Amino acid sequence: MIDVSLIIVNYRGWSHLEKCLDAFVLFQGDQFSFEVIVVDNCSNDGQLALFQKRFPAYSFILNSGNNGFSNGCNLGASSAKGKYILFLNPDILASESAILALLQTIRRNPEFMILSCKQINDNGREEQTCRLFPSFLTLNGILRAFYRKLKQKELSIRLTVEQEIANPDWVSGSVVLISKQDFVALGGWDESYWLYYEDVDLCLRVVKLGGKVGLCNHIDIVHNHGGATRINLRTAVLTKTEVVISLHVFLSKHYSAFHAVLLHFMVILEFLLGNLIPAMLGIPLFFIKRLNLYTRLYFKVLSYYLFALVNCTWLSPRSVKYK
Repeated sequence: MIDVSLIIVNYRGWSHLEKCLDAFVLFQGDQFSFEVIVVDNCSNDGQLALFQKRFPAYSFILNSGNNGFSNGCNLGASSAKGKYILFLNPDILASESAILALLQTIRRNPEFMILSCKQINDNGREEQTCRLFPSFLTLNGILRAFYRKLKQKELSIRLTVEQEIANPDWVSGSVVLISKQDFVALGGWDESYWLYYEDVDLCLRVVKLGGKVGLCNHIDIVHNHGGATRINLRTAVLTKTEVVISLHVFLSKHYSAFHAVLLHFMVILEFLLGNLIPAMLGIPLFFIKRLNLYTRLYFKVLSYYLFALVNCTWLSPRSVKYK
């Protein structure tokens, strides 16, 4: 059996994907066996055939549409032959030593069903690792700051950089290592999410199943954010809207009806009031890109709320579960 299947979901992120795949070419392959599976979410721009020719040793799967991150990951996992699955974003640059260290760590610590590592960009800036599940005390920045102060001792123990494996509530979906057996037991990624919060959801299901989520402090992987989510203003508005949508999907799934209603109300109120002024300023000052983005985002989310009310669902119309 192959040790690990490397699965990457791509949508028009070819420049990042090229660097990601070039890094795998340098692997010696004597420490662990691996396969590379790239799922293209129907980029439909002619690049897939070129990549298939350039990287003939890797498997490329064309999805039926831009069906979202979860759907693409599940499609790739359905073809995976590895004992472990490592989900990676196209804008990740992973070294062979880092992947080997992740594999060795998860084998030594089977209580960690999901394992990730520190992610650093080219400038040396490290991503935030203190990630908490959404709740009444963590739903926005002010509440999170209060919660961290309240739980300072507990969080300092769980998240200290001095131990080999920190234990955040959840880790980013950009680097997720899990055994295929556990992945199947969890039912894979939830395709209710089109983009965002699918990683939070997966980690919460791990915890509910009795497993642990770990972040390796001694392992670094380069993550250069950008990819297909920041191509242009229209795409930025779309993806930022999906952040709001996916949060509502998460809340409706994991909280009882009464608690969910209160949390939904908090999210709606914070978004509508917190973004009202910049959104209104963006109407006369549309030539200022950032304000223009706020205006478009505001009305995009408003239309989603109207859609959710009329159709009685929090799901995004882009989710494969919506239809």
